[in-house]
Amino acid sequence: MTTVVWDGRTLAADRRMAGHMTTCKIFPIDGGYVAGAGTMDQLVEVAAWLQEGGDKPRLPDDPESEFIVVRGSEAFWLSWPYLREVRIREPFAALGSGAEYALGALAMGADARTAVEVAAQFDPHTGGGVDAVDTA
Repeated sequence: MTTVVWDGRTLAADRRMAGHMTTCKIFPIDGGYVAGAGTMDQLVEVAAWLQEGGDKPRLPDDPESEFIVVRGSEAFWLSWPYLREVRIREPFAALGSGAEYALGALAMGADARTAVEVAAQFDPHTGGGVDAVDTA
């Protein structure tokens, strides 16, 4: 899995993939960014669909991934299985295997990058460094 964090200004994600490899899990899309936690091939398919349009990706009925889309100062969760954007009204959000650790860090005043770093200390599926984009 992974940890993705939105703090109202910055979208951040860890880099760990398949235990020992690292990659960027934040993708530019028209007017913003998408990041996801879960299966990398599902994240790549959703990012390509948001970048290029066309038919929605055919993903499993029981998804292993979830996504945050950020456009300007607004963030959205992609609902399953329809991949519709549902606005996140809270001032911050986190998803993935380290989300609870990250939310605790955010509640204590951490920024998105720091929240991912905190999650990496406790969640074995989060790590490998942090990528972040300032979106506001």
